[in-house]
Amino acid sequence: MGRAGILAGVSFILLLVVALAIEYRGKHPSVPPGMESRDCLKPPPPDEGSWDQFARQGGRITRYPNAQWQGNSYTVADVGQGRNLTEYEKRELRDSIHLHPWEWHNPTMAQARSFLWDHWRNRKRAYLVLTLSGVDHTGTTHVFVEPDDGGRWRVYRRQLDRRELLDEPTAYSVVWVIPDKQDKSGTPLAAGQAPDSLKDELEFRDVCGETTDLF
Repeated sequence: MGRAGILAGVSFILLLVVALAIEYRGKHPSVPPGMESRDCLKPPPPDEGSWDQFARQGGRITRYPNAQWQGNSYTVADVGQGRNLTEYEKRELRDSIHLHPWEWHNPTMAQARSFLWDHWRNRKRAYLVLTLSGVDHTGTTHVFVEPDDGGRWRVYRRQLDRRELLDEPTAYSVVWVIPDKQDKSGTPLAAGQAPDSLKDELEFRDVCGETTDLF
């Protein structure tokens, strides 16, 4: 067999291996599919409520998910949904002091934002377990910074308490903003402005580029 034949044979084998790998990944995903809107062309209804927006953007609610309190957080069976969590840098945070955990200048939230931003900016897998307590409610958010099986980086969030599990719309864009407590969106920081993780917040945007939440 000549050199051209050998090269052709090698190329065929490589293409076959790639095709088999793609087929295997399709049948055995390493991460769950994103929670996404089906239609990016439809503008949001002007009188849309928060739960309607949640559903339109692909969010999902599971009632009474059999949540268990383990250590300092709520969890459910297979909270990682098949992920190999040994590949993720894990951070667990709990704030049981603030009566209103989402208030400005909360140091626990500042730590959470910095952890997520560092991994998002540097394209490193991360797993954050954040538990916040208020006057009459405690909930845990499980946050995964990761590439999907197509290689696109994202933030996948699961919010959990005793009564329900929320799979939040998946974010494919994360930016620092100055929060506006009267609006769900914030004002992006000026070019070159360093974020203050105590005062500024992370804005998550979905596959359509629409804001889903401030964190």
